Amino acid sequence: RDDGWSAKDALAHLLDVELGVIPVRIHRIMDEDRPFIRSIDAPARLIEGGYRERSVASLLDELTAHREGNVGWLRTLTAGQLDRAGDHDEAGEITAGDIAHQWAYHDLMHLKQIASILQAGFAGRMGNTRKFYDV
Repeated sequence: RDDGWSAKDALAHLLDVELGVIPVRIHRIMDEDRPFIRSIDAPARLIEGGYRERSVASLLDELTAHREGNVGWLRTLTAGQLDRAGDHDEAGEITAGDIAHQWAYHDLMHLKQIASILQAGFAGRMGNTRKFYDV
């Protein structure tokens, strides 16, 4: 689903989550005793963070720069750290490990969204070769 977002918006959301949501939540769970974690307003964060004014190249470069460090950091977490829990306003109890797995799922979901948006742009221009696909 595209939720009215462009492929660039979805990419910007991935960067926003990389910088200020997922790692922050995991850190809070590790540093605080059962922190209360609120849902985010993703579209509002795109506007507030100025992501929509940035180029795709800029968004990709920053995501790439932060991803390597974040993956390295995740690999250092112990089972005990990943088992620590917090309380989410919509999901209820969540652990740091739950969030780490959600992070991967979330990325893949938005990559699929981006691919669908990009595919839709080509579908009307394929002529008779559309018969090869279910479009």
